[in-house]
Amino acid sequence: MVGDNIKKYRELKNLTQKDVADYLEVSTATVSKYESNSLEPNIASIKNLAKLFEISIDELLADDFILKEDEESYVASLNVLQILREQKQMKLKGNLYHNTQIVLTYNSNHIEGSKLTEEQTRFIYETNSLVTDKDSITNLNDITETTNHFKLVDYMIDVADKKLTEKMIKEFHKILKDGTSDSRQDWFAVGDYKKLPNEVGGHSTTAPKDVEKEMKKLLEWYSSLDIVTIYEIIEFHSRFEKIHPFQDGNGRIGRIIAFKECLKHNLVPFIIMDEDKLFYYRGLNKYQFSKEKGYLIDTCLNAQDQYMKMIKKYLF
Repeated sequence: MVGDNIKKYRELKNLTQKDVADYLEVSTATVSKYESNSLEPNIASIKNLAKLFEISIDELLADDFILKEDEESYVASLNVLQILREQKQMKLKGNLYHNTQIVLTYNSNHIEGSKLTEEQTRFIYETNSLVTDKDSITNLNDITETTNHFKLVDYMIDVADKKLTEKMIKEFHKILKDGTSDSRQDWFAVGDYKKLPNEVGGHSTTAPKDVEKEMKKLLEWYSSLDIVTIYEIIEFHSRFEKIHPFQDGNGRIGRIIAFKECLKHNLVPFIIMDEDKLFYYRGLNKYQFSKEKGYLIDTCLNAQDQYMKMIKKYLF
């Protein structure tokens, strides 16, 4: 209750009831009544209390009192995978799962060139329809890959605690690219490794004939790890993107794998935002070709911090 929070934040600030009373220009008895929950402060007093304690009004009114220094350990104690699964089953709007779907799908697709806005992505997810300006042209692939990505996130959550395998990774690709114009091309292998060479940022990637061998080596290395931290997941992501095993969709598949593995190992996941894509691309390039790992690690850790804020927003 608010009175309990007033007392706890006051004590945290090493203030007396008289200090608070003087600040609010009320009697000490009034502050005592606030803290005993026998009198509720008015709106003006709530605003002034939040200002005095240097917190938000929401924090002051929160049902559960959590000290800021305890927030990270609290988030670390959460089973985010279990929460996402439960919320996925509930099919309610405005929770962590709902917004993870939209934020992950919009940003991962937009990084790869989708022209749909975040608002349009949200509208597709929530209403299964799309509103566009009368003079605009919408690429049908963008719509298909958006709806496919929603399905991909759901499947990823379903299998997040399972061991990462080639079969699973290929299934990720099949879900993402099914029904796109690429899927109608003879040379494009949906749900299978590439048939033609490709490159990223002017750099050649693994030749088609060597992809299966290199993917097996990557997965063997990963499965041999005794401990998986965020750094091993970033390492895997860098190696995966350097192989570039699919004809198209490698970035989105790589990022969904990273999200899955964070969930599996009870780590706070990360979503690379479109606004950070230049830092992300630079980080991958430096990590893969000059062995400078700091840029990519910093970008992913910053993205992890952003997802932690989302967790706090919807779960605190």
